[in-house]
Amino acid sequence: MRLLRFLGTALLALTLAGCGTTLTKVDTNPWLDARAGSNDYDVSGRWDTGGSWGGNWGEAHFIQDGARFYGQMGSYYVDGSLNGNYLYLVLSSGRKVYYTAMLKREPDGSYAGKVADGYVVDGPGADTAGYQVMILRRVKPATSPAPRPDAAAPMRAL
Repeated sequence: MRLLRFLGTALLALTLAGCGTTLTKVDTNPWLDARAGSNDYDVSGRWDTGGSWGGNWGEAHFIQDGARFYGQMGSYYVDGSLNGNYLYLVLSSGRKVYYTAMLKREPDGSYAGKVADGYVVDGPGADTAGYQVMILRRVKPATSPAPRPDAAAPMRAL
C-alpha cells in the first residue's frame, strides 16, 4: 500500500514539474515598463536578424513610441523597450509569450544578445532556460549605383 501511495505521489510530482509556467503579456509588460528608459536611438524601421548566425528569427519591422516600440519579427509579435544601449524584447503569438531577449548596441549600430525560451531573460529561472543568440542589423534602403565616369548621360524625354 505504501509503495502504491509513493508511486502515485511521485507520478503527480513529475506531472506537475513537467507543466511549467506559461508567460503571458500580463507577466512581461511590467518587465518592459521597468526597463524603459532613455530613447537615445531610433529603432523604427526594418531589421535583419542575421541569418543562421543571428538565430534566423526572420525580418523585423519596428515602430517606436518614446522608449517603447512594437512590431513584427518573423511570425512573432514584438513588444519592446529601449534604455540607452539596450533593447528588451518580448516575442509572442496570441496570448502566449514564447521568448524574451536582452540585446546590447554594438559600435556598428547593430544589436546582439541572448534570448530566453519561456522565461524573462534576466528574471528568476532564466538560468535554466535554453538561451539562443539574436543579432539585429538595420536593413539599409536600396540605392542606385553611381554611374561610371565615362558613361553617357541618360536620354531625356522631350
